[in-house]
Amino acid sequence: MSTTWHKSTCPYCGFGCGLMVGVDGGRVVKVTGMKGHPTNDGRLCVLAETLPGVFDARERLTRPMLRRQGVLTEVTWQEAIGHVAGTLMAIIHEHGPDAVAFYGGASKLTEEYYLINKLMRACIGTNNIESSTRLCMASTAAGLLSTIGADAPPACYADIEHADLFFIAGNNMAVTVPVLFQRVRAAKKANGAKVIVADPRRTDTAAIADIHLQLIPGTDVALNNALAHVLLRDGFVDKEQVELYTSGLCDLKNFLKDYTPAVASQITGCPQQQIVEAAHAIGQSKAMLTFWFQGYNHSSQAVFKNNTLHNLSLLTGNFCRVGAGPISITGESNALGCRFVGALSHLLPGMRLVTNATHRQEVADFWGIPAEKIKPVPGRSIIDIIAGLHNGEIKALWVASTNPAASLPHTRWVQQGLAKAQLLVVADIFHPTETTMLANVILPAAQWGEKTGTFVSSERRIELVEKFVQPPGEALPDYEIMWLIARQMGFEREFPYTSPEDVFEEWKGLTRGRLCDTNGVTYRRLRGAVGPQLPCPTPEHPGTERLFGNLEFARPDGRAALLARKYIPPLETPDEEYPLMLITGRLACQFNTRTRTGRIDRLYRSAAGSFVEVSTEDARVIGVTEGDVVRVSSRRGSVVAEVMLSERIRPGTVFIPCHFGGALGGEQDRLVNLVTNPVYDIHSKQPEFKLSAVRIVRAE
Repeated sequence: MSTTWHKSTCPYCGFGCGLMVGVDGGRVVKVTGMKGHPTNDGRLCVLAETLPGVFDARERLTRPMLRRQGVLTEVTWQEAIGHVAGTLMAIIHEHGPDAVAFYGGASKLTEEYYLINKLMRACIGTNNIESSTRLCMASTAAGLLSTIGADAPPACYADIEHADLFFIAGNNMAVTVPVLFQRVRAAKKANGAKVIVADPRRTDTAAIADIHLQLIPGTDVALNNALAHVLLRDGFVDKEQVELYTSGLCDLKNFLKDYTPAVASQITGCPQQQIVEAAHAIGQSKAMLTFWFQGYNHSSQAVFKNNTLHNLSLLTGNFCRVGAGPISITGESNALGCRFVGALSHLLPGMRLVTNATHRQEVADFWGIPAEKIKPVPGRSIIDIIAGLHNGEIKALWVASTNPAASLPHTRWVQQGLAKAQLLVVADIFHPTETTMLANVILPAAQWGEKTGTFVSSERRIELVEKFVQPPGEALPDYEIMWLIARQMGFEREFPYTSPEDVFEEWKGLTRGRLCDTNGVTYRRLRGAVGPQLPCPTPEHPGTERLFGNLEFARPDGRAALLARKYIPPLETPDEEYPLMLITGRLACQFNTRTRTGRIDRLYRSAAGSFVEVSTEDARVIGVTEGDVVRVSSRRGSVVAEVMLSERIRPGTVFIPCHFGGALGGEQDRLVNLVTNPVYDIHSKQPEFKLSAVRIVRAE
């Protein structure tokens, strides 16, 4: 047999690398980077390179299962669909539509999220629809919305090669987005671009920095305010020009008087002169590109971090032009598509808000339902859904392509809540996961490469990911599972689809005239070339590389907002009982809770267990050394890990990777989210994973 090659897009992070997938004898045998693709031009990370192993991995789900007398038993699809639909309808009849909720992974297809939106909002009548983009990008979305009036990332990857300064905050992109890092490093070498990194750890990314601001975790707002203070004080702001495209300059200048480098140094731990040096580098830059990631977004002050970072770009004119602007890489492959299609409890399809009466009417008219069917109040965030399971207000939760029993903070509380559900439906590709082990119903889902649909990358590029192999056993795509359940619930007229392309063509109608306009896109167009960047309103349109190039923004006055944001200490800070601050993050060879990567032997062997990175100074105080097994405890729980001594992390701060739990033959007490904090930013409702006060003692 000969290998046939198929064009696709990577299903891991939101950078959106183009892939070529080799299939031989019905099996995926090789994955390579797509030469000429504008994102990666043939480059590949280890996760994409090992994708063939996901298809051959152990423990694939192939048949539906129902829990009977406490035991999961294989059943037919007819039995499973009937049970789910019947139980949902009974719960809705007895307790109302808001007693049910949906939570899915941000690697799901746009078409799938459109269907679940229609089912939950138009048919059932609840806004309780959430996706894991709440965990990674909700604060980015809220930050962009409040600063420029739209959750529409304005910059693009092509700006990397034109920038003369990169400001990288809250992420070790050398590990989490290695192809992006390769491009940044190459641009630094070729063009002499400077790099500023704000991170509590001296990471591989910080190693290429000209200025490493090794700040105390959670103090970014104070740092950004001090940088803006210096820009204004030292004459780097053209006030007349800035006032043409922003509002709030006078108020911001007055507010920032108290954020001197001296004050910020006390808060952040960064030397005064280093803060001034960084501000001057920003002021002298002709094209600054800002990158921020989960180190920003996993915080109770996350939206303010976003706003104050945008202030730096707006004050210096580094916005919406070649080489300049804000760009944040989403954590999962379709997180931006999820936001565009309305896969959060406060959103509606087409970048609309449930609180906006005009938006509700537009969606209701499109779906042919009374506007009153769409409730004007946002549904529950995922943390509030878990709280609803605890207090009995949520009776049923449908989970798809994600693992909340491991990925959400305060895991024991989350697992206890999931166990209280009258109906917990989990559609996934593997069993066991921490979540499938709690399910009443498990539905075998097709994965990437076994179904067809679209992703939208972090630069608004839409791509088609096509089916090139058959799913195993009786596994079905989530879009088919959704329309089967919807029809069984009595919504045959609303769900007439026979293919994902049918769904896509309908969804396009809700994007017309919006910043996510997809009406110039068809599956045929996407098959023939690299996908365009949205908006793309007509078939002849090439796509939109950058947004707001005329500096007219989507706010009522057409100007971006310079926002005065007060630094507020994290809600949990070190004290005598819990003297250390824990931050979490990723490893290069694993992804999220390892549902896929932990089952690939090469990746599993690369990092089979967890660890806690401790500064040598803290280790001496605690009385531990390299390799010691310790217990790391917070006010919520504790985890066990081996000590990794480090000179790269600030004293007073420790680091544990986020991937390890008990579903893959490990130990449940290695799961760091047993310790992390479920408190969230009140504006974005994104949890504060990164800031937990802990203590470390030797494990018995």
